[in-house]
Amino acid sequence: MSPDRIKRVLAEQPFEPFTVFTGDGSTVDVLSREFAFLKPGGRTLEVSVPRVKNATEERDFEEHKIDVFLITKLVSPPVRGRTNRSRRR
Repeated sequence: MSPDRIKRVLAEQPFEPFTVFTGDGSTVDVLSREFAFLKPGGRTLEVSVPRVKNATEERDFEEHKIDVFLITKLVSPPVRGRTNRSRRR
């Protein structure tokens, strides 16, 4: 997927949460634009996913680093009932 497409999705008003699917079958939910960051250069999307409800501490989140060019699709709203299955951290 192109970095420009990711930028557009993150900038949408109002923001709509979405699920990232990668070529290896991994999924990561992006629940808020504050939990996602497209690194300079646009090659890597970093996503923080809460491990627990009402997460407030850094340890309450798991971090995912995703190669943007390996993203196969974005689905909004997020796919519910699935766990995040990222193999890349």
